[in-house]
Amino acid sequence: MYLIDAYNTTDKNRITHFIAENSFADLVTYYDGSLCSNKVPFYYDGEKNMLFGHFGRNNPQLMDIEKADEVLVIFSGAHAYISPQWYESENGVPTWNFQTIQVRGNAAIVDDKTLVEILAKLTKFHESQLPKQWTMSNLNSEKRKTMFDMITGFKIEITDIKFKEKMSQMRDLDDQKSVIRALKKQNKSSSDAVSEIMNRNIESSKFTT
Repeated sequence: MYLIDAYNTTDKNRITHFIAENSFADLVTYYDGSLCSNKVPFYYDGEKNMLFGHFGRNNPQLMDIEKADEVLVIFSGAHAYISPQWYESENGVPTWNFQTIQVRGNAAIVDDKTLVEILAKLTKFHESQLPKQWTMSNLNSEKRKTMFDMITGFKIEITDIKFKEKMSQMRDLDDQKSVIRALKKQNKSSSDAVSEIMNRNIESSKFTT
């Protein structure tokens, strides 16, 4: 990933939060001359520096996970088109503001005990955001066995993680504030998300400059 210093985010807490909030990511593998990609719900363990996920047992990408030297996981966050007419300054060009994390690592299939732990952690996190929580204990033993017979868990030992946040940091403050105002007028959830991030960055910079 092309990443200049201005867009490089290294704060571990922000990385952990971003992955948790955008955990449905793209798993990319390359093996035997062929690329493959699938969407996967991930659980990130920052202390162990590992990602955990699961697949349908018949998914052919499992073979790539077992044999490939390296895998790539792409987490995508807020993004929005930025028009040059939104700047206070002149001679701007169209661009895109966005967030993304790319993780590289070594993958391996896990045992059934670890698979249970993965599913329990994933379910607990996402159900915690609902007024009433569901747990795997709601399943009868037959349904539970059927489910586990159909899926396979895997882990990724992270070797490199990069968080790119391009949010008009290279523009002067007046341009950034003007873009924020324009984004808020778009009445789109994606534009609102980008404007909130930009505003947060401006507020945060007041305490670091």
